[in-house]
Amino acid sequence: MSEQTGIRRWPILALAAGLLAALGVVAATPVGAATSDEPPPVSCIVDKPVDVGSGFRLSRGKFTTIEHPDAELETAAWDINTRGQIVGGYDAGGVFHGFLLDQGRYKTIDFPGALRTIAARINARGQILGNYEDSRGGCHGFLLEKGRFRTIDVPGSATMPFALNDRGQVAGTYFDAQGLRHGFVLDKGVYRTIDAPGAVQTAIADINNRGQILGTSLDAQGVFRSFVLTRGVVKTIDDVPGATLTGPIGLNNRGHVVGFYLDANGVRHGFLLRNGVVTTIDHPLASDDTQAHDLNVRGQIVGFYERAKS
Repeated sequence: MSEQTGIRRWPILALAAGLLAALGVVAATPVGAATSDEPPPVSCIVDKPVDVGSGFRLSRGKFTTIEHPDAELETAAWDINTRGQIVGGYDAGGVFHGFLLDQGRYKTIDFPGALRTIAARINARGQILGNYEDSRGGCHGFLLEKGRFRTIDVPGSATMPFALNDRGQVAGTYFDAQGLRHGFVLDKGVYRTIDAPGAVQTAIADINNRGQILGTSLDAQGVFRSFVLTRGVVKTIDDVPGATLTGPIGLNNRGHVVGFYLDANGVRHGFLLRNGVVTTIDHPLASDDTQAHDLNVRGQIVGFYERAKS
């Protein structure tokens, strides 16, 4: 891993939904008008894997492969909590399922009756946040706690939560009647909209215990930015030097950020931004793609790498 210092600016990736689509996990696109009081269905989980690859955990410089035993093409690790529990998604029979990896044992997570499910975050309390698609192909969020599922939907809107902290606060993205994205935070049963200043679209990728929010925005001129929102103050995240695109995805309680960036050849690399220093993360077995998805306060990082196709 290499390090670069003196980071000043990085113009951004795109909205979190667009970011996840680029990762091959989410394709958030309205697919038709609603036929009832329900919002138009919005797909948030791909029909089949885009890449062939495995998840990983990076701890003290050592990579450990994460591969669900039933996975056919892809396993992606999305989050790791302070207890070392990991959640993510895998494909089997052409369908995506969520999973929990705890002390070496995998447990599949499927929202009841859902077409597809992905587990996105797990906090220190063991609560699991994820997304599922209903029979219409519409996207909803869920919170799984002590074996019980609870749906998370901004009222009247297609909803894609992707952030959860140890206080039980949930954050993510919802779509308005025009199909535009807005961020939201759900705290003690109350939904609050988050729109970055000057943005026409906003999406939220993560929230930590300090209430800091990692997000992305698009303004009227088509300029994308990544940002961290702290007590109402927005700080822009600059591009990794030399990158054509930078996509932050995870934020821990110390304010460290992980994600991916594209180099001039279109290859994805993972990165860690810590105290102003960027460290590139490349899995040694990756064919041309490494992505860091989240990290805990112990500095353990989880993500995905693409394997060479056989």
